[in-house]
Amino acid sequence: MKISGEERRTQILQAAQELCAERGFSGTTVDRIAQRVGVSRSLVLQHFGSKEGIYEQLVDFMATVHAVEEDALVAQMIREKDDYGVFHAFASHVFEHCLEEGKHSVLRLAMFSLLENPHLYRRSAARRDRAWEALLSYVQERQREGAFRPLEASHVMHAFRSVVDHLAMEAACSDEGQGSMGFYPVVETSINIILRALRTEE
Repeated sequence: MKISGEERRTQILQAAQELCAERGFSGTTVDRIAQRVGVSRSLVLQHFGSKEGIYEQLVDFMATVHAVEEDALVAQMIREKDDYGVFHAFASHVFEHCLEEGKHSVLRLAMFSLLENPHLYRRSAARRDRAWEALLSYVQERQREGAFRPLEASHVMHAFRSVVDHLAMEAACSDEGQGSMGFYPVVETSINIILRALRTEE
């Protein structure tokens, strides 16, 4: 069955993400990507021009994988102004998808890019920042309403995301069945600490 050019591009990017997350960027070749998809090397190059071209397109592709801003629970918690629920829903979204993807996790790929391809890491980090803008906007809105103290909202967002990303990556690499046991208790304690610092009535 013949597929469209766009579908083929998606297949190639998916394979590139998986291989780079498994082997790192230096261990991923155009030939390996082509073999994973089941197409010729020349077809991969026809779509992306070079290995570097694939990496550049990976940034935009990774941003569409399990987009947190499209998570229904995140949106619901924001509408209900459930402070604890908003932070918890963001953390749960990241963790559950990281655990599901395992060695193909976007966070694992981000770690490889930090070590081997700083340019790609900087670009992907900027895209990940945008994915967390809903949390930033939520904190800022609650500050305007007087429910949160006027701390620097971007610092709150980055601090929480750092905790979540680190724990999610650590949990995804742990023994099967042990991940959530280490993740949620620490995240929930972190949320409580953050909300104590933010809430004006505390």
